[in-house]
Amino acid sequence: MSVTLFDVAREAGVSKSTVSLVINNSNAVKPETRERVLAAIRKLNYTPNVSARELTTRKKQILGLIFATKNLSEGTYLFDSVTETFYYDTLTGISSELAKTNYGLISERFHVIEQKDGLPQIVKHNRCAGLFIIGGLINDVLIESITQKKIPAVMIGSQHQMFDSVDVDISKAAYIAVKHLLDYGHRKIAFINGPYDSKTSEKKLEGYSTALKEAGIEPDKRLIRQAEFTGLSGYTEMKSLWNSRVEMTAVFCASDSIAAGAMRYLYDIKIRIPDDISVVGYEHSIISEHVIPALTTVQICKEKMGVEACKLLLHRLKKPEESIKKIILEPKLIIRDSVGKRI
Repeated sequence: MSVTLFDVAREAGVSKSTVSLVINNSNAVKPETRERVLAAIRKLNYTPNVSARELTTRKKQILGLIFATKNLSEGTYLFDSVTETFYYDTLTGISSELAKTNYGLISERFHVIEQKDGLPQIVKHNRCAGLFIIGGLINDVLIESITQKKIPAVMIGSQHQMFDSVDVDISKAAYIAVKHLLDYGHRKIAFINGPYDSKTSEKKLEGYSTALKEAGIEPDKRLIRQAEFTGLSGYTEMKSLWNSRVEMTAVFCASDSIAAGAMRYLYDIKIRIPDDISVVGYEHSIISEHVIPALTTVQICKEKMGVEACKLLLHRLKKPEESIKKIILEPKLIIRDSVGKRI
């Protein structure tokens, strides 16, 4: 039989209303009484009924998470699918921070193509007190609907003027990847960027181009490709680059999945990494340590993004009128085995 509010009140020798005040962090309870109630909660292992609290206080205790994807029904482990490591690693950070609160979390994957004129269920039915929005594929219809419904929201991995956001310095992340290749003597550096509809692709191209120009190298359009964030797309675009016969000694990829696909193609045609060509990824996902050779990549602080986003959203719920806040995290190069010096 589950422990009730009445059981806690009886154990602590107080009224049910006093227990309720303690659970809701009210300042109207004396410190010694609060400690007695908390001790009773710990002893009885009492867990508040979130649904009942929502009915009593008329305040939602659930936060929502929307992950925009093109990969709604396919398995995320397939070579031709998006692995969604960004989503899972960011969620780890959110969950660790949310565990310190009384809020629960529900998530929904939202297909940006199939559902372009629709809304996620958690938005349509006003199920959440606030939202986390993950990724750079969010459409204008969704942004407008969240704004109209006045749902507090934090964007993770992208930015919008209407919402708080946590992101990495994307241009700098691409810049330090290419700079690393330049420092190792590479001058013919190819770039397999992300898809056109990703809001991050332009910033990655900017960082790539800036690093080359600083080294006195004019970016060569023949060395630039666009790919989906899948291994298969990375494989296909690496094949296209190689068959174009344009000279290259290194390739920077806009995700670790793209890089893994590019590496598989190079393996298939017996091109050695890093002896014959160097490869750098972007994200620092689980993939980067599993491929052979281990992939040099750029860490974009995904778990920290989740932690900071959670703090932002909880603060926004308490103080909805404060000005919009944007947090930009610093990327870091993770050096492994996929880059060799060019003499």
